[in-house]
Amino acid sequence: MFAKDTSKKIKATWQSKGRSGEHLCTLPPYGYMKDPEDKKRWIVDEEAAAIVQKIFSLCVDGLGPTQIAKWLQQNEVLNPIAYFLLKGLPTNGKPPANPYKWTAKTNSGILERVEYLGHTVNFKTSKPSFKSKKTVWNNPSEWVIFENTQEPVIEESVFLIVQNIRQGRRRPTKMGDMGMFSGLVYCADCGGKMYLCRANHFKPEQEYYICSTYRKDRTLCKTHSIRRV
Repeated sequence: MFAKDTSKKIKATWQSKGRSGEHLCTLPPYGYMKDPEDKKRWIVDEEAAAIVQKIFSLCVDGLGPTQIAKWLQQNEVLNPIAYFLLKGLPTNGKPPANPYKWTAKTNSGILERVEYLGHTVNFKTSKPSFKSKKTVWNNPSEWVIFENTQEPVIEESVFLIVQNIRQGRRRPTKMGDMGMFSGLVYCADCGGKMYLCRANHFKPEQEYYICSTYRKDRTLCKTHSIRRV
């Protein structure tokens, strides 16, 4: 009973703190750091923020999380944990065997973080009970967001473009790259996605987008091919 009562008090304090606009996460995300003069405040870590901005830029240019990871590794960019350790910043991670190895999961997490808009996002996770050590993700509708609590790392227009791209689940072609408008162009008649068609012998001006519905069944829609120029 004592443990349960203590848990309720801790939860009440945590709820009060979160609803007052204080950051609930102990460590700022990659791209931010705690203000030396005010530990409750986040400030931009310019060096790491530049990498976050590059990751968003690469996504806008057509690279997916896995391709971005390859680009970062090829360019010998320290992954977040290696960077934190090098700079003497707190981290929950262990020293990586390869400090330049990035993962698609890490990049996906970065591309989805609302905090980069300069907002505080609380109650993203919770625990089923005071006895449980398991952490579960809450529905975004349950998140509490306080806007403009710190300097943004990513412009809202860029963030929204990236979210639209990721919702479209763009995938690389067999040639290893991705069309700039892949996942963003839809057929005006049936609403189906327009797929990029290309070949090794095609010149750039010969590449074109075609209705995915028509490609599956020519009786359901018309060609609606659009030249990629």
